[in-house]
Amino acid sequence: MQAPHPLLLLSLVVLPATGRAQAPGYDLTTLACSRFAESVFGRVESRFGTVRRTETLGREGVLSVVASPDSDGVTIEAWFDTLSVFREGPEGRDTPDTDGMLGGRYGGVLDPQGSYLAVTAPFIPAAMRDIFDFARLPLHFFPPLPPRPIAPGGEWSDGGELTIWRLADSAEAAGAVQRYRWIRRERWDEGIVVADSTIVVHRSEREEGLLLWRGGEGPLGWESDIAATLEFSGGEGRSEVTQEVRVRRLSRDCR
Repeated sequence: MQAPHPLLLLSLVVLPATGRAQAPGYDLTTLACSRFAESVFGRVESRFGTVRRTETLGREGVLSVVASPDSDGVTIEAWFDTLSVFREGPEGRDTPDTDGMLGGRYGGVLDPQGSYLAVTAPFIPAAMRDIFDFARLPLHFFPPLPPRPIAPGGEWSDGGELTIWRLADSAEAAGAVQRYRWIRRERWDEGIVVADSTIVVHRSEREEGLLLWRGGEGPLGWESDIAATLEFSGGEGRSEVTQEVRVRRLSRDCR
């Protein structure tokens, strides 16, 4: 019998609301020097003309994060300490060498609500780009947070793409844990250069997740489910992607 996920265990015991609600935020206190173990499993179903194919993909790794002061939030430097990826389809299973990415630095600015502005990115080998969009990884790595306090049972929305709910707090030996659920929807177009032409891809994405947060310490872990659709211009093809993301925070010490 498989053991239940740690995040689910924390959500089983809830506490009544006490005191004044406080807004969480990414800052030096919550992200000064931290490490996160990430596990991602996905499925891709594609159609190009009469050709259909199904693939599975995944990655596991440990990401170290160092934060420093910035006028808009914190400046982030992040890198993979360990990383493994795979993609499996009709032709077999591909497990590219990840050594070329280990230690390569992501750099950018993270605001208190989790919006990330990329400044630098590590070199990403072609074999890795074919499996995951590693260049965009920090953009949505950290879950979104509300800009104002939410009491348990309350919600906040930006009026369009993002809604965040605060659930009842859960109990743990080290203290109460705040629980936030979010749904985020996005649509955008992007161009992909193929040979001497550019193909426009229409992308839509829906993400639903659960974040565990302790005041004064920051994110303890989160899990999210993502469903994305990619439609190629001219009706040339369509892909549907689903991903399960699980992240837990490790020791506050990073290397």
